[in-house]
Amino acid sequence: MSSRLTTSEFRTPLRVVLAASRVAAFLAVVSLASTARADVFTIKLESDETVKVSARHAGSGQDALALEFSDGALQIIPAAALVAREAKPDPTPVGHDELLQRLVTEFGADRTITEVDKPFVIVLIRESNRPLDPMAERRFKAVVKKAGQFFKGMQNSFLEFVKQVRVETTPVKYPLPAVIFESDRQFDAYTVAATQGQALSPQAISAFYDLLSNRLVIRLRECATFDTPLHEAVHQQVYNRGILQRLAPVPSWFNEGIATGFEGDGERVRSGPKVVSDRYGRLALRARVVSWQEIVANDRTFQGDVLAAEAYGHAWGLHWLLVTKYRSEYNQLVRTFAAKKPLELDRPDERLAEFEKIVGKSVDALQREFYNELPRAMARRKN
Repeated sequence: MSSRLTTSEFRTPLRVVLAASRVAAFLAVVSLASTARADVFTIKLESDETVKVSARHAGSGQDALALEFSDGALQIIPAAALVAREAKPDPTPVGHDELLQRLVTEFGADRTITEVDKPFVIVLIRESNRPLDPMAERRFKAVVKKAGQFFKGMQNSFLEFVKQVRVETTPVKYPLPAVIFESDRQFDAYTVAATQGQALSPQAISAFYDLLSNRLVIRLRECATFDTPLHEAVHQQVYNRGILQRLAPVPSWFNEGIATGFEGDGERVRSGPKVVSDRYGRLALRARVVSWQEIVANDRTFQGDVLAAEAYGHAWGLHWLLVTKYRSEYNQLVRTFAAKKPLELDRPDERLAEFEKIVGKSVDALQREFYNELPRAMARRKN
């Protein structure tokens, strides 16, 4: 029995890819432990061959199924390819050492430098398999050690924030993998394969959280400041702490808004979502093309190279205003987003109506309030 299907064995239906990409580029209050079952699925491949895989049924929709494997990875298969399903006992998540060995096997023992700092499993992939000189080896080992320490500190800051805003969390179920590529060429090739060309161009991406593999994927040069890896690591926390479900139609403004709220200095996280960000605040105030109504209704502005900057600025601003001025409404929004199921779809008008009903104000009114509140908050911060 196979434990996983290779990515080449199925071409994900386009509409499923597009639905997943709303949150896959950059981002449940349901317990998987009590209901999860490692069922045995008999799958018919495009070659008409059948295989059996052991996985948990994570969700259905859009004529597809999402299967979750013991390492936390998800795979989408067409519903028509399912031949049979047999219920089995609950799955046992892999341990940190086993996940580490899987990553080393995948990328090659002669190319990998590793570190385990639970719950994180860090693997640096060298461009060459030539033997390292002692100085280079020490440098690479220092990078993976620093990465583990930084992500542990980020995790502490994240957990402190969600405790302050009273968002419920669950313990991490799977080890959290981070893959660091030494060369940009390696990173770009991996990014194209992982996103199937549905995200920003790889040259515009410094790091990303892959919803399907559950991995942080990082360029080595980003480990100097961890600016973008910090943002992506917040996404990994959101989906591994029981706050949201992967592949669910969670609005990108929330995913990106909470992630942009955390900023660091390369050594540790310095501020969280309740603190005014000079960087994103100025970006939100300067934005002239994208509006809050646009980002609440749909995610398309986050998916292109041209308008993404404005969308991210607005996402920070909307999240900041809600978490500082609309605490109870914020909590209700989180609970609503948490209840969304993998592979479901929603419409722009549904998103807008849902948001405005919960908050009790129009999106336009909130944006006008933000334009009044943020300059005052910036002035108070300077004083």
